[in-house]
Order: sequence, then C-alpha cells, then structure tokens
Amino acid sequence: MAAALRAAKRFLQVSSKVTPTLSRSAFQAERKDSNNPNWIAVGLSLSSTVLLWVMLIRHHNYELAEYERRKTEQGS
Repeated sequence: MAAALRAAKRFLQVSSKVTPTLSRSAFQAERKDSNNPNWIAVGLSLSSTVLLWVMLIRHHNYELAEYERRKTEQGS
C-alpha cells in the first residue's frame, strides 16, 4: 500500500526540470501584432454573429406567430 502511495505521489509531483516560465507553447511562438488586426477574421466573426442573431429573431417571430395561431384555434 505504501509503495502504491509513493508511486502516486511521484506521478503527481511537478517535475523540477520543466517549469512553466521556461517552456513556451508551440501555438504562441510569436506575439500577435495588435496594431494590424486580421480583418478577414474580424469580418467573418462579425458577419456570423449578425447571421446568428437574424436567424434567432426570425425563429422567435415564427414561434410567436405559431403560438398566436394555436391560441386562436384553441379558443374557437
């Protein structure tokens, strides 16, 4: 039992050879230039946001119309 606990403790221990300050992510090899944004990505994200909001509002209006139709149908 003690051997298993020692093995688990050794496995969960942070290695002293690699520290977070000395390692660098492969996806952040260089810093992004905030003075020159990627306008294609900005345009795509904004247009997709607008498209999703338009679809949401149209679906909401459709649901309201269906609710009103069923309410009047049920009342008569």
